[in-house]
Amino acid sequence: MTGLALDRIEATVDGGLRVGALVRNTDLAADPRVRRDYSLLTRALVAGASGQLRNRATTAGNLLQRTRCPYFYDTDQPCNKRRPGSGCAALDGVNRQHAVVGASDALHRDAPE
Repeated sequence: MTGLALDRIEATVDGGLRVGALVRNTDLAADPRVRRDYSLLTRALVAGASGQLRNRATTAGNLLQRTRCPYFYDTDQPCNKRRPGSGCAALDGVNRQHAVVGASDALHRDAPE
């Protein structure tokens, strides 16, 4: 896969950034455009792992990780990702690990993982 040139961070015509699947988290967090325009992403990457892990971890590797929602792992709670159509315990649940930045209905939709 390393020969696929997916290790680049490129500007898009609409002013955004296209982040390749093989971009290392360290490189993404240190990119001047990301630091300037997406500072929350930089902070999340730095806070999410040690420097050693960020040096090896890639964007695609992070996206492919299994969900970390505590309700997903609690089989006594409904979870649309685990069993589509069962509901989402996180909607009304109380947990110290809930999102502090925000959430969307996409997290709770009736769709398989």
